[in-house]
Amino acid sequence: MTVLIVLFLLIVIPAVVAFVSESLLLSRSGIRTVFDIGARVVYQQQEVSNRPIAGARDIRPSARGEFYYYNLVNYLRVTEVLDDGRLIAVASDNKRICFWPHDSQFRKARLIERFSYRWHFPYY
Repeated sequence: MTVLIVLFLLIVIPAVVAFVSESLLLSRSGIRTVFDIGARVVYQQQEVSNRPIAGARDIRPSARGEFYYYNLVNYLRVTEVLDDGRLIAVASDNKRICFWPHDSQFRKARLIERFSYRWHFPYY
């Protein structure tokens, strides 16, 4: 019986306190991000120019052929998570970019991308 009381005091009560305090902290901030520091992320953006750059995907000419519409894929790594939920990511050229995590063009890198494009993600 005393073993159960000791186990209860040493294991269950600290676990409950940790869970309650963590949930209170999360409810206070109201934000829980799925991106950790060091996470590999992909940002796809649409560009318009008269000459597509190297690495452009899905190249489409305009109606008159004066411009090209294309997609660029940036391979980034998360370096900082701000208090309001925004993410700071760094590109291969050490450019820092700020994102909201619910941006539709911004997502975690898939397993295939992490393996096949591992040299495109920056090291920090």
